Amino acid sequence: MPKFNFTREFYVPKDYAEIKREDGAGAVVYASACGLIAMGFSGKRQKPDFHTRFGTKERAEQYVSDWMDALIIRVQQKQAQREARKSAPNPLAVGDVLSSSWGYEQTNIDYYEVTAVVGLHTVEIREIGKNTESTEFMQGICVPCPGKFIGEPMRKRVNEIGHVKITSFEWARKKEVRIIAGVRVFAPDSWSAYA
Repeated sequence: MPKFNFTREFYVPKDYAEIKREDGAGAVVYASACGLIAMGFSGKRQKPDFHTRFGTKERAEQYVSDWMDALIIRVQQKQAQREARKSAPNPLAVGDVLSSSWGYEQTNIDYYEVTAVVGLHTVEIREIGKNTESTEFMQGICVPCPGKFIGEPMRKRVNEIGHVKITSFEWARKKEVRIIAGVRVFAPDSWSAYA
């Protein structure tokens, strides 16, 4: 069976003409000869964002103008967010403890300690041990043991809010700590096991 590759040209009727284009937003609008039917594409999409019949040409022009303005604003917002992420300082420091909670039908808790800050958006982390206590059958609580390394060092990217992607299914975030009488105290995390 042949595979079809539908492009924008496939969706645009032959009698439509391009009426508006904004390359910065990747947007283009086509209209019928009467000007009452318009269709618009944005980004890299092959299917139209809209294909609409309007009661008057003025209504069609207003709709297209509003749609295009909204796209331009969205592109500018995304660009500003991208720039803010690039310039955001790394929120993690050496000695910070990260925790991750993951699992299916059970809750696994892993802890990592930041051992080095490498550049603006990268840290070196190592998995650390934990103290666990059972509270019920196949359930319990645990706290991290900073400095008790059980894993090899690994370099990971840090996002602007301090989260680190460990694997495709595991994200680690900074564990809140309180200093009591000069000792770091972590709130316990709950874990569960599956038989």
